[in-house]
Amino acid sequence: MKYFTKLWILIFLLFTSISSAYEDHHQEEWELGLSLGYAHLATEDKDGTNVHLHIMKHLDGEGFEKYFSLGLGLEMIASDETHYSTMFTIATHPTEDLTLAFSPTIEWEKHSTEWENHYASHFEASYVFDVSEHFHIGPVIGFSTSEEGEHYTFGLHLGIPL
Repeated sequence: MKYFTKLWILIFLLFTSISSAYEDHHQEEWELGLSLGYAHLATEDKDGTNVHLHIMKHLDGEGFEKYFSLGLGLEMIASDETHYSTMFTIATHPTEDLTLAFSPTIEWEKHSTEWENHYASHFEASYVFDVSEHFHIGPVIGFSTSEEGEHYTFGLHLGIPL
């Protein structure tokens, strides 16, 4: 797990270094996003439905900071035992339509009659297509890892610039 985290951070930094290829365009200041899709809880060998909601703010400026966003997110994986997550997100936008995100996360799940929570690292990549100036859509993949287990997600990201 440590090696995957280091690899993801390396990829994150590599993509930010290609920012010279990033087209100069107008980024909306805020985005409300919803992702719906499939989740595989690898450790439990179960499948479920993934629902992810976030709000992101693009950082202001004309320098390096314009390639980053900060935000908050909520996630639910509905399976035999529903899993919930809250997260703080740091995202980079190496191109206009590609987003790579890292989120320190707290996950909750109820086993039998007790609620358990733990820290997880959540990684996500999405690529969007503008449907209009007020809506975009595209594929999203995610991976979350903790001492308790791992889960993988893929689905459809829907975004509304605010």
